[in-house]
Amino acid sequence: MLYLLLALGVLVLRLAELRAGAAAGPAAPSQAVAAAPGPAPRLAWLAAAAAVAVALLPALRDAPALAGPGAALSKDTISHLAIAYDIATSGLPHGWIATNNGGFPVALHYPPVGWLLVAALIRLGVAPVVAVKGLGFAAFVGAPLVVLAAARAVGARPASAAAGAVALAWIAPYVQFAGGWPSFFLLGLLSQILVIPLVIAWAAAVIRPARFELGPALAAACAATHPQIFTVSAAVLGAAAIAAWDRRLCARVLRSLAGGGLVAAALYGPGIASMAAPFGWPAGLGWRHIGFGPERVLPWMLDGDLLDFAHAPVIGSAWIAACFLHATRLRAPASRAVLAASAVALLLSMSGGWIAGAGPLGRALLSLFQPMRALALLPLVAAAAIVSALDLAATALARIGAALAARGARRSRPALAVLPAALAAVLPAALALVAAVEIPARAAELHVLAEKQAALVASRRCPPPAEGFNPDLIARWLAEAPHGRASYAVEDEFATCSMMHAADLRRAVPMAFSTGAGAHVGVHAAAFLEVAPERPGSAARAEALGIRTLIHLTTQRPGPPEAWALVDRRGEVELSRRVGGTDYVGLGCVREVWRGREADLLAALFEHLEQPRTVLDTPGELVALEAARGPIERVAVADDGCDAARASVREAPREPGAYEAIVDAEAPVDVVFRATAYSGWRVRDGGVELATRRVAPGFFAVRVGPGRHHLEAVVALPRFYLPALALACGAALALGAPRLRRPIFRRGRMPASTRR
Repeated sequence: MLYLLLALGVLVLRLAELRAGAAAGPAAPSQAVAAAPGPAPRLAWLAAAAAVAVALLPALRDAPALAGPGAALSKDTISHLAIAYDIATSGLPHGWIATNNGGFPVALHYPPVGWLLVAALIRLGVAPVVAVKGLGFAAFVGAPLVVLAAARAVGARPASAAAGAVALAWIAPYVQFAGGWPSFFLLGLLSQILVIPLVIAWAAAVIRPARFELGPALAAACAATHPQIFTVSAAVLGAAAIAAWDRRLCARVLRSLAGGGLVAAALYGPGIASMAAPFGWPAGLGWRHIGFGPERVLPWMLDGDLLDFAHAPVIGSAWIAACFLHATRLRAPASRAVLAASAVALLLSMSGGWIAGAGPLGRALLSLFQPMRALALLPLVAAAAIVSALDLAATALARIGAALAARGARRSRPALAVLPAALAAVLPAALALVAAVEIPARAAELHVLAEKQAALVASRRCPPPAEGFNPDLIARWLAEAPHGRASYAVEDEFATCSMMHAADLRRAVPMAFSTGAGAHVGVHAAAFLEVAPERPGSAARAEALGIRTLIHLTTQRPGPPEAWALVDRRGEVELSRRVGGTDYVGLGCVREVWRGREADLLAALFEHLEQPRTVLDTPGELVALEAARGPIERVAVADDGCDAARASVREAPREPGAYEAIVDAEAPVDVVFRATAYSGWRVRDGGVELATRRVAPGFFAVRVGPGRHHLEAVVALPRFYLPALALACGAALALGAPRLRRPIFRRGRMPASTRR
């Protein structure tokens, strides 16, 4: 019923506007000029900015609790801060991030902008928690202000721009991935919150002609900040430009896509080309990866839950009404562009099931594109539709008011002369009323979250409470950890609580534990959770993963006592260290080889790690992984004299991205480096490079013969990676330069439309 009323209201408005235009006729140019949306005075824009600032006051009130030194870390923010802190303190001497699990090369598989910005703030002296939470908070507050600036740049009205900015700030999505404050303050999606202002600025840059175009540079920044959202934004902007059928607009969009595409190819192309097990999405992501189908998204949209969950469906209904209004103006390029952008954004957000069912091609596409991330663009498209529709409605009301005033003048009714001003005030008054009713209720949820997190951090505890839990004590344990990785026993509330208090920030060793998709490599996300100290053989599994230090509860105490030493305890919280064995560099012999396609090897590793007994239970018996065509096969290796029992290894501490060890062997032996297998690793024995091979669960190993060997493993980014990235960035800037760019469409029928 609501949408029928909205459609009826839009139809009545359109008919009244058409009648007013017909009544004015060609002999009334003054009324047409008066109805045109000319440039707004600076005072009106200052008032709009003040209105947006007032709407953001509730968030600013909670800034100390949300982004201050006592703010709590949440989910992905934990891993983002840990990685950024390591970059700030240790640098990137080899381009390798060893923060979690087996590590991974920077930038090739995950956007680095968020980490680098937080690391830069830390290097400048900003407290680590303030650096990451403050950066996200600044992006959250800055996005509505960017909407305001972008709307002014493209010629929107101040009141309409303010409405779109406030709508973007206070959406209440059912799915937290859809944006708003929940995406960062609940999920910790740093890259997503940072890319939103960039996407808004990018869209404004391609809409507004300029001598020096910023579109290519902004598209490149979007690609470096969040490639998934860049991909969706590219599709939405491309569809809007084609629907508008504007030659110059299409040329600007294409130039911007070229700039962003070049940077994306230079930044992530080598990673995509080298994608092999253990890299790949972990099993069981489900909706977090492919999103939801139309059977879920469309009902959410119609019920108002998509953008207004547990609130009056103001923003969602306004979006639908805006689409109704634009549908009555299909001859206008802007209306076609808005409708195309809305349709494409919705289709992409619902496409996960269709892509997953497309066989190998669909699986390959899902390895590069996550439909769930398309949800983040829906609030932006909705805000753009609302701004443009309010402009259309204001113009229509102005024309209707001018026509009524002209009729009153002809009939000697001076009272009708005030109608233009009265009708012009209708929309701002209605918007202010809606904002006054809705913002307090939506801001109250953020305030409750801020108070809850602040109280949790201040108490230095977490629910459910564990006797003896003290984040300061855990921080000291991790700061004093010896050589080898440290870990929590299981992924539960206790471990998450400890990391939420940033207890593991100043650890002395890498963590064999991860939270958040940006901190792990696919198979290792599952493998490093398999220590299971309560089960027999935990010492062997810990050695196979390079874990020396384990923090656990009393009920999870590992055994036997000769394999684990209880170092300290406080109530239920205990610290144990593995006795003997190896750490990052181990010894073993390849006893089996798995051959098959990379996708099959990845699936086989995930399936294998779910079994009661895995390769982790026998760290001396290695399984080699070899890429080959055809179905996967498992082949036993004949005895070739390899004997790990007759060899010993002594490690030397090195910087992230390098391992060094002395191996004494009386027989041939395979030396396994418990770091993520990647094509950039080079292992040398006294200056002689050795051939490497992958071993389960995604490490790499070399074979050495009898004697003493001084092994050094060092990783490097692909050759010419940084020069290629620099060239791509330069090309993105050059595409916006007026003397270097050339018209893309020199001839053709596509018109350069000037209609609004």
